[in-house]
Amino acid sequence: MRFIVADWGTSRFRGYLLDNETILDEVSSEEGVSNLQAGQHRDVFLKRCGTWLAANPDAPILLVGMVGSREGWAMAPYATCPAGSAEIAEALMPVEIGNGRRAYIVPGLTCAPAPGAADVMRGEETLVLGSGVEDGLVCLPGTHPKWIEMRGGRIERFATYMTGEMYALLREHSMIGRPATEPEDSRGFAMGLEAAERNNGSDDAHHVGLLHLLFGARAAVVSGQMASNLLAPYLSGLLTGDEINGALSQFNRPARVTIVANSPRADLYVTALERHGIATTIKVPQGALIAGLFKIGRSRSAA
Repeated sequence: MRFIVADWGTSRFRGYLLDNETILDEVSSEEGVSNLQAGQHRDVFLKRCGTWLAANPDAPILLVGMVGSREGWAMAPYATCPAGSAEIAEALMPVEIGNGRRAYIVPGLTCAPAPGAADVMRGEETLVLGSGVEDGLVCLPGTHPKWIEMRGGRIERFATYMTGEMYALLREHSMIGRPATEPEDSRGFAMGLEAAERNNGSDDAHHVGLLHLLFGARAAVVSGQMASNLLAPYLSGLLTGDEINGALSQFNRPARVTIVANSPRADLYVTALERHGIATTIKVPQGALIAGLFKIGRSRSAA
């Protein structure tokens, strides 16, 4: 069965013509939702995918990612966890593309990973459904990394961390990262992981808190106790280690975690999880995206 899909993020548009899970053709542009004004999304989609639409008049059309956000084509209400492809397919939001034809926005998910907590995702649910994990823990590194618990092929709950954004803020807009120099010494990443592990240990003397450790990184450089080219990788390791500490405290400690990411980002998480004695499997994001969209599209067709 042929599908036309678009992975429409904040900064980029990516369109695919699929035959089941095989990519027949693809297009991309910098027309992400942050670069468009209200009302422009339909025209961009028709411009990029119009040839496929004309040649495949019966092909289902799925749109995933920030296209369903407040800044996107239309605000798609979140589906609620736990959810699998069937529940997500039921919550697809239609948008008109002309001549009576509709595309469907994948809605994203909301959940409460812990009492009193709230979380949301848009687009990542498709990657997780396509990861091949039926039962287990999935990690999606990125600007806002997500950890997702799968049960019976459904997304049970998830938790999002600010790791990537916090690193960028510290590195580019804070006195903490100002002393950092290049070329970076990658040994700093392992040093940061070690500091995060000590801070999470059973010895109360090492429970000084992440905020103190962050300032301590700057203090170590300006006092000559740490080389300046170790600082940026150290901050990355410290934040990544703290993220993993939090994730492993929220979810049952697994024997294996599936990481959906490309190198070198995936490799950093492999290294970090190895320190906890946790094995890893790496999945390529594009393959997971296509597999997840196919599952959702098949569930919609079967409904």
